[in-house]
Amino acid sequence: MPRRNRPTREEQNALRRAFYERIGRGDMTIPEAIKAMREMTGLTQAEFAAHRGVSRRVIQDIERGTGNPTVDSLNSVAKLFGLQVGFVPIRRNEPASS
Repeated sequence: MPRRNRPTREEQNALRRAFYERIGRGDMTIPEAIKAMREMTGLTQAEFAAHRGVSRRVIQDIERGTGNPTVDSLNSVAKLFGLQVGFVPIRRNEPASS
């Protein structure tokens, strides 16, 4: 599969803003986050994996939602974006009681 065109600097900045807003709201799954990170860089799965020091299969499985990556693999990918794996609150569908 040929390499996609890299986003322009302006497009990258817009993608990053939207990405960090969604992360801040807790409105992004791990597969969505990994795919968004890769798309911001304009790299293929193989290129992104090589850049982050993991196998293409790890990236592919995470993006499909079928992977069971290690914390080290996730941290290796997330480090580029100033993120790390940690404990986060579980979102509940019921409204908070006042």
